[in-house]
Amino acid sequence: MRIAQRSGYATRLAREFYSGDSPPISIAKPEDQPLRLDWWTTNSQQESADSARHWGALMLYLELAKSSRIALPEYTFPALFDLDDTSMRPDKGVIKVYLERGLVLPRMMKSQLIFDVTENRPI
Repeated sequence: MRIAQRSGYATRLAREFYSGDSPPISIAKPEDQPLRLDWWTTNSQQESADSARHWGALMLYLELAKSSRIALPEYTFPALFDLDDTSMRPDKGVIKVYLERGLVLPRMMKSQLIFDVTENRPI
């Protein structure tokens, strides 16, 4: 989904919401398939939805979604942030845990996969 920001903004926000070594956002690689729900659920890793990284990730995604060129409902963010200078995606492990815990629900909006944060949201 088109986001009216550049990657530098996303990276700064990521550091603001999570100060650890591994920011919860990545540049989308050609082999990534973030618009396919089944891609998000492969390669299981043991993670906790209650970590500072996961909390910061959710705040980051929701903040970036506010700059969407297509208005998104509150507590909704896209599976792909198509920024002005590159495409970035949420952290796969974070999304997988949120899907497993029912903290986000996937749905299609036009041709885009988006995630709605449920009422179980941790924020």
